[in-house]
Amino acid sequence: FSCSSLFGQASTDNERPGDPGPPHLLTMKSLVFASACMMSASSASARVFLHIASEAEMRVSTRIAEGHELSARLVQVASTLPEGPTKSLLHSFRICTKCHQFKRWGEGHDGGYLTCQDGLEGGKIKAAYSMGVEGHDKWSDDVYEALKVPVNQFDCTVDHPAQKCPDCHFFKACLSAPGGAGGISGKTNWDLEEALKQTGQGNATDRSLLMKMDIEGAEWFVFSANSGAPLKKFKEIIMEFHSIHDESSHPRYLKAMQTIHAAGFKVAHVHGNNYAGTYRKGGYKIPDVVEITFVADTPALATCENPKHNVLDTVNNPNIIEIPDSVLP
Repeated sequence: FSCSSLFGQASTDNERPGDPGPPHLLTMKSLVFASACMMSASSASARVFLHIASEAEMRVSTRIAEGHELSARLVQVASTLPEGPTKSLLHSFRICTKCHQFKRWGEGHDGGYLTCQDGLEGGKIKAAYSMGVEGHDKWSDDVYEALKVPVNQFDCTVDHPAQKCPDCHFFKACLSAPGGAGGISGKTNWDLEEALKQTGQGNATDRSLLMKMDIEGAEWFVFSANSGAPLKKFKEIIMEFHSIHDESSHPRYLKAMQTIHAAGFKVAHVHGNNYAGTYRKGGYKIPDVVEITFVADTPALATCENPKHNVLDTVNNPNIIEIPDSVLP
């Protein structure tokens, strides 16, 4: 045991993984003991000890400087995304309103969606729409059980819905933009306005309908070419957006989001589907397939926020880890 060994300890405290405390506190502790030891040492030894301590201090200072440099680089990278469709699109996914009560309707994993309960009470919702019901559609059953309203199910790729309820009505049709863009060739395709007419809700009161949509990419065409008028009949829209990574389509994606926002909707919740990866650009990131809860006619937050995980969120694919939250401009 020697005084120099204590100073050696001080110089390496910041380098050893697994220490039970903050590195700077461990270094201070070692230096205090070493200093006490040094008081009884010769002046020549003291100079050696001080030299060792100085080297340790320089190492710590170097690491702090490296940390500051890394932070500066990250800020610089985050500011490299230029103004344009991509940056505006990412910004449009920020949380801009608060839901006071969410419930998870649908499956426990893929096919389950956080549905905001604010404004759904008291018979205000007259009908619901489940767009895309192949494979699973427990959401329709949960909506009926909670609200006791007709649920209209749409999917042109199957002959019958995955889930039935006492007042569920299946239509073998898919959604498309007016004119057919985004539709499936050889199948029945209706735009949103036609779908409302076919289900007896063409003259529905504004904010009296509820919709969930998972239509494998056609959503971008449906909303980018929509006038916005049919959207105002909905109080809440729960969406799954696909292929965020496709930068060549960002102008269309942005137009779709602008149409939704212009119809009075704000983003209340964002959750990534971990069957897909993460799109990264200019220091920002968002899941490549993302579930969004839009609500209408609610107060706006003072400042829109980055999305945060909700306790009701679960992984879509239970065999892999959850996808990280978005970081948006």
